[in-house]
Amino acid sequence: MAKIKEVLKGIKCRSVSSCFDMYVRGISDDSRKIRDGDLFVAARGLSTDGYNFIGSAVQKGARVIVSDRDFKAPSYIKKIIVKDARSAISVMADNFYGHPSKNLKMIGVTGTNGKTTVVYLIENILNGTKKKTGVIGTINYRVGGRHIPAKNTTPGCLELQSLLSEMLEKKAGYVVMEVSSHSLDQDRVACLSYDVGIFTNIAKDHLDYHKTKANYFKAKAKLFKKLKKNGVAVINNDDKMAVLLKRRINKRILTYGIRKRSDVMAKDVRLSMGSSSFLVNTPSGSFSVVTRLIGMHNISNILASIAAALALGIRLDVIKKGIESFRSVPGRLEPVDHGQPFKVFVDFAHTEDALYNVLSLLRDVTQEGRIITIFGCGGNRDRSKRPLMGKVACKLSDKVVITSDNPRSEDPGLIISEIEKGIKGRFTNYEITPDRKKAIGKVLRSAGSGDIVLIAGKGHEKYQVVNDKTIPFDDCEVASSILRGMS
Repeated sequence: MAKIKEVLKGIKCRSVSSCFDMYVRGISDDSRKIRDGDLFVAARGLSTDGYNFIGSAVQKGARVIVSDRDFKAPSYIKKIIVKDARSAISVMADNFYGHPSKNLKMIGVTGTNGKTTVVYLIENILNGTKKKTGVIGTINYRVGGRHIPAKNTTPGCLELQSLLSEMLEKKAGYVVMEVSSHSLDQDRVACLSYDVGIFTNIAKDHLDYHKTKANYFKAKAKLFKKLKKNGVAVINNDDKMAVLLKRRINKRILTYGIRKRSDVMAKDVRLSMGSSSFLVNTPSGSFSVVTRLIGMHNISNILASIAAALALGIRLDVIKKGIESFRSVPGRLEPVDHGQPFKVFVDFAHTEDALYNVLSLLRDVTQEGRIITIFGCGGNRDRSKRPLMGKVACKLSDKVVITSDNPRSEDPGLIISEIEKGIKGRFTNYEITPDRKKAIGKVLRSAGSGDIVLIAGKGHEKYQVVNDKTIPFDDCEVASSILRGMS
């Protein structure tokens, strides 16, 4: 519980009826989650307006309503009018939960690709410090041994502050989190402060939301304005936007890279289908690494995690152990092995850049056989990447099967036709099988000895969204079931 005047600290408002010394049990911007005695924030969202649900919140037991417009309500309801209810939520959430990010070692990771892998790697390194670590990311939120399925890469500010508060209560020393461009643009992380901010890369994605790559970059760059006084920015020096980003940062910067001279660099890289090895040069010394992760993009992810650990003052021997003991990330080049004479990998690659990275790796390490790629594109998302992904898939694969991903409210056939625009008349090594399960089955039953099958786009996801229905669908489970039936 908290006093309303404490919850509203830092927010300009007027109370239509005096209530600043009242206590509230909780706050929510979702009328469905209101409990008796809660405060309801009637904020505008992207597709709904909380103002329209004030009546529902009152019926659920809300006693205090915060809105940016006056409204009719029973006399016992306490009204608080603010300039912008949506922007007030992040401040209110931070106040209600006692500013937890100030008392945690916060590591935020932003970028188009690699965020999830970097978060998992840093978590594994930090586990070697014997301090508890909380995680917030695309796959799930992890706190005190509890795993919570993730609805968004970065949750809304109320859920986010609640999670951070719980992590603090459970004695977490560190929190590692993915920070999406949407969350930065929508101020979900407005009141958070970070000890380390990491930029992995930027590629074409989310232009359905941001409209331009410049806007997308500006959203990502906001993370580094949230660094604490002694915070450190960890920047991928190999990315072409690194120079522009570094100009915007007035805190200490640690760079990492493979191609360009950086503070943390990989040398003598050796890749194979089963492992990668390289030498790491850092300001604190050098050490060798042998890892189960494969591909140059994963070398870059490892360097990001090493630089972040250095920024936190972690010893080199702890860093090395954390990297080398790490096994895999769900849905990131995740192998599906039932003794078949060919390799099967499931990967989340859902952008042109991510698909290029994965297929380039597989092309580099393929000794014999073909690369067969199954992929589709999500509906109600950036349409401009569809033909580009088709081009990358056909260019770097021997055979491509285009199928459905999460079509959402779009016609799967129209999505596939937009993918085809990048390859029709240029490539002949593709076919179309809209049903994803049939596509996977067809490819697995036709794969030969030495082939590599890549099932791309959904990775860790355990569902397929078609119109307003969420249907259970797990690429790994589907592939496993088919392979077991073949044996």
